[in-house]
Amino acid sequence: MPKRDPHIKEYKNKRGERLFKFHLYLGLDANGKRVNITRQGFPSYNEAKTTYDQLRANGTQGYQKPKQIKTDEMYSLWFENYKGQVKESTANKTWQLYKNHIKPIFGNRFMDKIQVKAVQKFANQKAKEIVKYKDVVRLLSTLFEHAIRLGYVEQNPIRKIIMPNKTSRPRRDIEHNVYSKQELEEFLAAAKKYDITAYTYFKLLSSTGLRRSEALALSWKDIDLTKNTLSVNRTLAYGLNSKTIMQPPKSKMSKRILPISANLHETLINYKKSQKVIYKYLFHGANGKWCTLTKHAQWLNAIYKNNPNLRRITIHSFRHTFATLLISETNIKPKTVQMLMGHEDIKMTLDIYTHLNDQNKIDATNSIRELNI
Repeated sequence: MPKRDPHIKEYKNKRGERLFKFHLYLGLDANGKRVNITRQGFPSYNEAKTTYDQLRANGTQGYQKPKQIKTDEMYSLWFENYKGQVKESTANKTWQLYKNHIKPIFGNRFMDKIQVKAVQKFANQKAKEIVKYKDVVRLLSTLFEHAIRLGYVEQNPIRKIIMPNKTSRPRRDIEHNVYSKQELEEFLAAAKKYDITAYTYFKLLSSTGLRRSEALALSWKDIDLTKNTLSVNRTLAYGLNSKTIMQPPKSKMSKRILPISANLHETLINYKKSQKVIYKYLFHGANGKWCTLTKHAQWLNAIYKNNPNLRRITIHSFRHTFATLLISETNIKPKTVQMLMGHEDIKMTLDIYTHLNDQNKIDATNSIRELNI
């Protein structure tokens, strides 16, 4: 076995991992200053030896001290440009992803020191914690790609990891997190006793399939009680620094005109009559400005607190309740459901409501067995 170079030293880091390092004097640079190099973190002796020999052979010629940057600094550089290219709410969501997931692990670490092993462990852990773990991993990859362009790192360690195929965290149970028609009627009756504003809000969600923030953004100009239509033109969202902003809907398909049923028509007329002052927005604060993005949660919690026998569902599930009842109790076509829900493509509609298709298969099987011909 060849004798090892004594300049290559073995050591252990804080996690007990066996690594290699070296210290090398290259000579004097063009300004007469001594050039000393210390490199560490090599996973094997051979990698450390190869780098040591290359640096020693080149000497001070063309040598430049490598630039280093921490992940937090790189994120700030990248985000400054990114935030001007997307919706403010999207920029805020990206910041939340970074702050909550990447920053605690890698924020204070130099990017050129982050190894593939650490990134793989990070991806595996996020797959256990959150459903959209790939968004987090892709954001970290984007930062490494930006660092490569700016000359801070030579390679992106994300390219070398094995991305976990599926998250181990359970997805939302859409099939059971919706109301039956009877349960919806019981909830709306309880909401009506609690407060007419809250009742009107949940009636809108369950009668039109509006997203919760689309409903909060509605103005009276969006309601045409003559044509019985409702126009979706805006949505409330969290912008940078978590301030509430008004912006265009989620996607091109989200900007839509929805029909108003006779039942909802009556609800809106009664709600308008109940208002002492008719402000611009249907749902507003004391000064007439739009509600906060937490107001609907306060209404829902109060209704459930006053009516403990009601089965609890999430606010977003009133939108799913609308679509589920529409599909299960009518002959509506999936393409029409897509239009009403404002989904970008039909695949999204079908993916969300696959459980209805499964139930149809069961019903078909039972019917054929019963017919028995």
